[in-house]
Amino acid sequence: MRTQDAELIKTFKVLLCEQHFKNQGEMVEALKAQGFRDVSQSKISRILNNIGAVRTRNAKKETVYCVPGEINVPAIDAPLASLVTDIDHNDHVVVIRTTPGGAQIVARLMDSLGKADGILGCVGGDDTIFVTPTRNTDIDKLYQTITAVLTH
Repeated sequence: MRTQDAELIKTFKVLLCEQHFKNQGEMVEALKAQGFRDVSQSKISRILNNIGAVRTRNAKKETVYCVPGEINVPAIDAPLASLVTDIDHNDHVVVIRTTPGGAQIVARLMDSLGKADGILGCVGGDDTIFVTPTRNTDIDKLYQTITAVLTH
């Protein structure tokens, strides 16, 4: 594999984790914006196949591409609203409180949203989750996104 191809694949995987792509054309444009000029839809298709990427639904029920290690969005029979007892925020972080033992599944769901929805990362304990916004994400907007996802 050429060095440029290795760099392309590395960048591509990062973009898949950070953004929600609905089609391969969006991927081509994103890679071109990163400086990869020799990118086509057929090349994207081959890369997706080689890295084992699949289309799946995220926590917002949007169909997106991702690599297999990232598709473990929790699926539970009970509505998430029954696990969440409180959602609040300050100027820097959103805090989600759950019933005992519920934080891990809710935190995993929040992680599935990722940077495209303003989530830099989550830390979940037994019944409390800290959700950290990305650098340019308005905390009130993130709070509204989380509330919308968890109360549906």
